[in-house]
Order: sequence, then C-alpha cells, then structure tokens
Amino acid sequence: MSQALPLLFPLALLAFATWRWWGRSSGGQTDYVIGWAAAKGLMPGDPPLPGSTPTLSLPGGTANDPWQVPIGDGTGVLFQWTWVIADDRTMTQREMGMPGGIRMGSATVVQATLAAGFPHFRVVPRHGWVAPAPAGDERELQLESVEFARQFKLLVATDGDHEMLLQLFDPETIVWLIGLGDRAPVIEYQMGTLAVVARRECVEGPEFEALLDQAQRIAQRVLAEGLLHHPDAAAPA
Repeated sequence: MSQALPLLFPLALLAFATWRWWGRSSGGQTDYVIGWAAAKGLMPGDPPLPGSTPTLSLPGGTANDPWQVPIGDGTGVLFQWTWVIADDRTMTQREMGMPGGIRMGSATVVQATLAAGFPHFRVVPRHGWVAPAPAGDERELQLESVEFARQFKLLVATDGDHEMLLQLFDPETIVWLIGLGDRAPVIEYQMGTLAVVARRECVEGPEFEALLDQAQRIAQRVLAEGLLHHPDAAAPA
C-alpha cells in the first residue's frame, strides 16, 4: 500500500481536472487551461489580488482556474482572466428603454509577485485596445529604437525612476520583443506585481507554453536588473 501512495496524488489531481473540464464543456464553456495544466502536473493556485495592474483592474474581472507555475526564483500563477465590456451604446440604449450592450472580454495571464523595486510600467501594442490606467498617471517613455516605437508603447508612471526602466529595457530585451511582433504579450508591473498578458486567449498547449516562456524571461530580466538597484528588494515575496 505504501508503494502506491506516491501515485495517488497525481491520479487525484488528474481526476479533479477531468471532472472540472467535463462540467464546463457540458455547459458549452470548455476550459482549455485545465487539460494543459493537468498534463503538466501543475498544482491549483490562488487567484490574484484584484486591482494589482491595469488589466487586473478591469470591471467585473474574474480569474478562472488559476494554476501554479514557476516564475523567476519562485512561483506565479497562470489563469484565464475575464471581464465585462460595456458597449459605447449602452447609455443611449438605456435612455431609450433598451437593454445595454454588454459582453465579456478574455485573456490568458501569468502573474507573479516580484518585489524588484521598479516604478509602474507596462509595454502595450502601439495600435489596438489597451486597458486604461486606474490612476490615469502615465506617459510614454521613448526608447532608442524606431522599430520598437512602431510596434509598442512603453507607458510609465510620470514620477517614476525612468533611468531604471531605460536600463531594464536593454538592447537584447528590445530586440527580443521586436522579434515577437504580434506574439508579444502585454507586460505590466505595478506595486511589485508582474502580469504578462497574451493578446489573445490561449486555447492550445503551445500557446500556454509560449506565454509561460515569455513570462519567465521577463521575470528573470526584472529580477536581475532589480538586484542591481535594490539588492535586498528583488526576492520574490
């Protein structure tokens, strides 16, 4: 019996994931992340703190099926994030006695706590929808790369240490992001929380793997540069 004990937990986890997948798929809401996480033997994780970054501050935000993933020197969490999108015509429709246009947005997110001492920043696509900054206290910081500026915006807190951020985005990191192109995630860092957000919801194993690889690389860069400026502050909380 003792020899069988090490096998019981993985089997129980797989059974739990299968049960959750069946329950959702039977309701028409197949949750792809469950099958991927179960295949990798990941542990369920705790949902992120709401409001930690602009994406995680979106109205009605909910983290669905979070799973623990290795990030930096510690553990982060991967989850499917959903939020409420109100159509621009909502108020007009209500005034006319018609139901407002409400729909759901969704994205796959890897989130981790990295007390690296950086001010608020985020990398977002140059064109397309961007989550609003909760405080509205941002400006664009220009990097010495025309190609980066064509594809992305580096938004930073107006009163932050911009020199730190210029060093964080070294030439190697800039070239890497440019090479990703449309596959580059949205990167957000605020009050010690790093959120790496896929531009499209992940539904297949390679997509989850790619997002996790991107998050791990970004976290390693944040931690490494953070150690240079704050040697006692870059350990995961």
